[in-house]
Amino acid sequence: MNIKLIFPSLLLISSSCAYMPVKRAFTEEKLPTSPDYSQETYWSALPSKKDSADHLPKNSVFEIVDNQNNAPADVFFIYPTHFFSRKEWNADVNDTKLNNHISERSIYHQASVFNGSCKIYAPYYRQATFNAYFSLDNPDAYKAFDLAYQDVKAAFQYYLDHYNNGRPIIIASHSQGTTHAKWLLRDFFEGKPLQKQLVCAYLIGMPVYDYEFTTIAPCDSANQTGCYVSWRTYLAGNEPDKKMQIPTPEKVIVHNPLTFTRATGIAKAELNEGGLGRDGNSIYPQVCTAEIHNDIVWVSRPEIPFKSFVPKNLHPADYNLYWMTIRKNVADRIAIWENNNTSQK
Repeated sequence: MNIKLIFPSLLLISSSCAYMPVKRAFTEEKLPTSPDYSQETYWSALPSKKDSADHLPKNSVFEIVDNQNNAPADVFFIYPTHFFSRKEWNADVNDTKLNNHISERSIYHQASVFNGSCKIYAPYYRQATFNAYFSLDNPDAYKAFDLAYQDVKAAFQYYLDHYNNGRPIIIASHSQGTTHAKWLLRDFFEGKPLQKQLVCAYLIGMPVYDYEFTTIAPCDSANQTGCYVSWRTYLAGNEPDKKMQIPTPEKVIVHNPLTFTRATGIAKAELNEGGLGRDGNSIYPQVCTAEIHNDIVWVSRPEIPFKSFVPKNLHPADYNLYWMTIRKNVADRIAIWENNNTSQK
């Protein structure tokens, strides 16, 4: 794998932004212990144990049910960066404090969106530090990302060998997780028999370029299966910092998270089934609009408490803003996948 080819936009960030290098050299003898995915402790979420992916918002006009016991499909979820060290390249999967933070944030707010129709599998992995993104002129940064991906890859192989049993699969991710999810799709699904089991890939919070896949296409509708969707959200009227602009934005695949198409018109708030509040317990119907603008999605100011304090970059809320809409879309795509595959037998 030529890892440098996967980071065309991040290379620009590295050379333009305030530099925050990792101070220590990447050495094999100083690596954190590798996870053993035969042990439940190295999974942030499994259908067989009680975890944050089981979470259900309490304050909602909708009936929201955890259906993992009877779910017809699986989701393999790869969480975003939670490790911000300037001393270490990769996180320790035995760091209880860090693992709790991952579970209380990303698994609780993001992975839980899938519990209505999927069994949820989310491995802990030796994620690369956030500062690795700002050290891409250093070969050690690529080693850090590769190490993180090797864990994700090993976890997915363990999932296939011990849990999947031929069931339909959703790949879902956010931010750094999407970096790894793209590699995972190329290694396991692209042009391979497993591609037939792919319901959809939700590659959120990181640019996905039109040349990254050959046989896995971007979704053209909310009902298509075997495809992927991707978006990054900003408050309407705002742009990414000029130093973080993507050099080839016309090649970035962007979906509207209310229509799951690449149509550029505004999708009205009425289409928004509901966003998940910061507390993780409140659903706000019709919380915001969505509109594709260049290589990002513009969002109207969300109708939530303290909305005047909403930042221009809504990256942490890429899932939350469209939580109920995503949840429904996942269920719909699984039903369509099942119907299509049943009729072909």
